[in-house]
Amino acid sequence: MSEAALRRGVQAAASVFLIAAGMHAAAHYRSYLDRAAETPARAALRRTLEAYEVLPAWHASAWTVLCMFSLCFALLLALAGTAYWWMGKELPAPRLRPLASASALLCFLGAALVAALHPLPQPVAILGLAGLCFALGSALARR
Repeated sequence: MSEAALRRGVQAAASVFLIAAGMHAAAHYRSYLDRAAETPARAALRRTLEAYEVLPAWHASAWTVLCMFSLCFALLLALAGTAYWWMGKELPAPRLRPLASASALLCFLGAALVAALHPLPQPVAILGLAGLCFALGSALARR
């Protein structure tokens, strides 16, 4: 029973990452690509950020950098979710247990750091919920 709880905890954390990846990808499209839904204030902000070149040799503006980081965040969430799902399914329990514990600690520390430095609900919720799933799976596996 404890191995099953461990696997469910890791796969639940993987699900958090995969769902967040899909939600962020949709928000990315709406925020950066969908010009039809753009308000005048957002259009003014986009033009201002497009005018500021971060890497002039590559013609990369601040807008391009923000778009790239947003897209990379969605891709990394999808990658983490896929990797944890696979590991939760295939990795032997003695190797999965320390991974779940370390992942819980890293998620909780990351959530606390984000909450302290740049308190935004989305990353704090993603890291906190994934950390809780890892911690519960790891704790229930020890019983």
